[in-house]
Amino acid sequence: MLVDQVVRLFAQYLNSCWIFCIPLLKERSYAPDKQSINDWLQVNWELLVERKILRIGDYLEVYGEGADYNGASSRMTDIEALPNYRISINGKGSIKVFDVLNNEEFHIKDYSFEMFVSFFDGWYKLEPPFNHALLVDHNSKLERVIAIDEVQFELEKLK
Repeated sequence: MLVDQVVRLFAQYLNSCWIFCIPLLKERSYAPDKQSINDWLQVNWELLVERKILRIGDYLEVYGEGADYNGASSRMTDIEALPNYRISINGKGSIKVFDVLNNEEFHIKDYSFEMFVSFFDGWYKLEPPFNHALLVDHNSKLERVIAIDEVQFELEKLK
């Protein structure tokens, strides 16, 4: 299975199971527990995406904020592991894509995929439909949000 297909299936998985899983991840106050949600996202990323596209002993960068469960490690499995791959994004047939967050076109090169999000009223949210990707330029810390229909997901070896 191609990397792009696996990553898109993960977005579909989030869309289909969110309504069932989020109530299980709520604190007693009935508010979503962000730490539990991040742990759940990370473990599913590792089991469903990382293991499907990489060999044992290879690891992806964490998904979103990563897990908090294991203290200093942002991983849920193989907590000592360091990433040697990341998911990169390229425009479909174009090097420029439209950023709905900043309302501008930009060159997609050098941005890291962080996580899937939805986009409403000028801001992104961690809720369905997961039809946008949050990207971050780690040098400038600039966040961008793009529709996933505009891009292709690829595997990139870290240097």
